[in-house]
Amino acid sequence: MYRIFGSEKSLEGISVRKKVIRFISVLLILIMSFSILTGCGKSNTKEITNIEDKGNKENNDISGSKGESPVEILKNKEEDKKEEKDKNTEETKGEQDKSQDKKTEETKKEENVVVIDGVTYKNYKGPVQGEKKYKEGTPAKKNSDEYKSSGDIESPYKVNLIVTTGFGHKKIFAKNVGMVKDEVGMEVLFRNLDIQTGYGGGFVNAINGIESKYTFFTGDERKKEDWFYWVNGILAPIGVAEYRPKPGDVIWWDYHDWSITMFIPAVIGSYPQPFKSGFQGKNPGTVILYTSSYANEAERLKKSLQKQGVTQIDIGKYDATLIENPKKYYIVLGVWDDLVTQSNITNSKGKEINLMKDINEKNKFVGVNSKFEGGKVHALNFKGETVSSYDQGGAIYAYAAGIGSTKPIWVVTGTDDEGFKMAYNVLLNEPQKIKDCFGAVVSKNGVEKVPYLK
Repeated sequence: MYRIFGSEKSLEGISVRKKVIRFISVLLILIMSFSILTGCGKSNTKEITNIEDKGNKENNDISGSKGESPVEILKNKEEDKKEEKDKNTEETKGEQDKSQDKKTEETKKEENVVVIDGVTYKNYKGPVQGEKKYKEGTPAKKNSDEYKSSGDIESPYKVNLIVTTGFGHKKIFAKNVGMVKDEVGMEVLFRNLDIQTGYGGGFVNAINGIESKYTFFTGDERKKEDWFYWVNGILAPIGVAEYRPKPGDVIWWDYHDWSITMFIPAVIGSYPQPFKSGFQGKNPGTVILYTSSYANEAERLKKSLQKQGVTQIDIGKYDATLIENPKKYYIVLGVWDDLVTQSNITNSKGKEINLMKDINEKNKFVGVNSKFEGGKVHALNFKGETVSSYDQGGAIYAYAAGIGSTKPIWVVTGTDDEGFKMAYNVLLNEPQKIKDCFGAVVSKNGVEKVPYLK
């Protein structure tokens, strides 16, 4: 009875456990099914996150493309990214360039820098010719007080500007100044000097208050005293409002009496010009002519000129016919009597003349202010009067074949061999002694600037 009772109780326990397990299994199946159904039903629900799923985005883009393989699509996307990057880089560079250009312009403005045709100039305020810089008929001093020079400029192009009075005896201004390429000479004057002009602006009437005694004066007050200018030792045949200086030019203004000599076509005080640079950018070349005993001196002078930048130089024996109507610049070396002996020619008009004697006799009328006479050399004043004389001495002077000629003839000569060598040695070894000279007489006393004023 007991055994049977125990077995029935065990069977009943097993049955309960099976029911519980079955219930749990069914419950789990229901939960799983519900989860699956819930997940499927919300497949379009957006997941909120702070990390962008770039990989999924690209996959979705690829799956949504038409007519292209995944490889092509990826390649195109990479190219698009590169283009976008390049565009951004260009935009950034463009902004940087604009910023830099703006800064550069601001800097240039602050420093008064101007760029013209690729050339940089500093402190250049633009052309002034044509502006009202003067009032005609008004005393020059008043104009100079009202209209001051604008000041020099910094430029890669330079000219030597010299201003004197009294045939070079008194210096007013001398400076190496800047110029703008291809500008006219009047601009150089306006920037550096107090200028008054006349006759519509093309004529320099006054410099630094020293004015023409002819232009705006009448009656007894009117005198023949004016400003004249030379470029590289050659009297300019055109007005300074038309002349365009070249870099390296020597522009020399002098105020003097022209009652005796209206035009002085050439001066020696700009040496080694004109042999170095010529005139208006044209250089015909230089020929050194010598009398028979001075071939070595001609060769030494050639070498000296070459060292000073003169490039076209020929040497030959003196022939007076070459200098009647010269095609080049000439320097003549020799003792005075020897030159006279070899200067008989038939000129272009068919007249028999002695070229050296002719220039010697005309002297002051052709701008030569020394004279050989009676075995002596004489230093003259601007009226042609003798101021000093030497039994032994030399002279250096320049003249031209005619008014308007831009090919001067220089003469280095002396009373005898010793006198010639006095003048020659100054030109060869001490050319600074003839700086700003119209002409020079050389003796044991030294170098005298001619013409004299007294």
